[in-house]
Amino acid sequence: MANYILHFTTNSEPSYSFWDLGAAGKFHLDREFAANQLGFLRIDSYSYIWLDEPADVLNARLDGLLGGLQRNDCLIVQWPFPAYGIRWINAFIDRVHMFGAKLIILADDLGSWKIHADFPSAMSPKLKDYLADPPVAEEVGCLNKADGLILHSEAMREHLAKQLLLVGKKLIDNVTCYGPGMYRVKYFQSPREFDRGVDYAGSLFKAPFLQHLPADLKLNIYGANAEDQKLAENRAIQLHQRVDPEAIPVMLQGSYGLIWDSESYPKVEGIWGEYERYNTPAKFPMYLSANEPVIVWSQASTAAFVKENQIGLTLDTLDQLPQAIKSVTKEQYQQLQANVMRISPLIRDGFFIKKAILDVMAKIYLKTDKH
Repeated sequence: MANYILHFTTNSEPSYSFWDLGAAGKFHLDREFAANQLGFLRIDSYSYIWLDEPADVLNARLDGLLGGLQRNDCLIVQWPFPAYGIRWINAFIDRVHMFGAKLIILADDLGSWKIHADFPSAMSPKLKDYLADPPVAEEVGCLNKADGLILHSEAMREHLAKQLLLVGKKLIDNVTCYGPGMYRVKYFQSPREFDRGVDYAGSLFKAPFLQHLPADLKLNIYGANAEDQKLAENRAIQLHQRVDPEAIPVMLQGSYGLIWDSESYPKVEGIWGEYERYNTPAKFPMYLSANEPVIVWSQASTAAFVKENQIGLTLDTLDQLPQAIKSVTKEQYQQLQANVMRISPLIRDGFFIKKAILDVMAKIYLKTDKH
């Protein structure tokens, strides 16, 4: 039995795919690194678009890519695939199984959830158009063909099960969740100070909800551009240009890391905010890797982890932020900090993603008595 992880290559340069898309490239790299530490070997696949590629050419290409697989080998693929098209993806999945190998799909994003806020009902006249949308068609058509799934959270598992029911499918049993995820860093910060304000990774102009906070609230913005200069005038806001995701854990200056997305203030509204009910934003392990307590929405998938491990604050609405910070004493903050420093080595070393990989492999390969 051999174990592999598929790496999508987008060019011939020694760069890393998706590196400039937020932390997408960083997340892909870290997951590959974690799998490699577990003994997984990397298979490189060049990303291309040829939607009407002849079947014999496609099959020959996939034979070349996957021809080394043997029965009961294990292959991890991160989702979503590049823009190969659903025909390529289905052919790929079928080829993996033709060789007798097991396929694990590890979710980075479920793209249709960031396009469609809600699922239509099974009787809705909109259902046909919804299912015909390519991101939806790929998810409901392909994810359940894997032998195992690694998702962000239990909330994502439940939501995906509801989506699959729209096409009469039952979610597979072999599902695990990686929760806080991984953020590998070479250098990280020592304990933080009590009153250094709030860090927010992202552009200020793309986060209008921050404009409603008190002008004297200390904010550090990482990812600022020219449009942010005017917005920061007469406010206790310090702007920083985009910082490479490898370096940002060392650059963060605040006492808390804020994870929040909304189209309005103070409630969480809009499709991106709703998506945080299910996914683990890259900001979450990033802040924790830097030994920084976090502030999250109380309905986010990460909120339970924050509460259980006492590593930050949870808010129902953003207008609670100033008072929530003020209510924390120096001694209480030091305890939050100590709790974060207990968790952060697990984030940096990839404990949670490694555990999810091993747990889903156990579900696939081991037969246990469930009675």
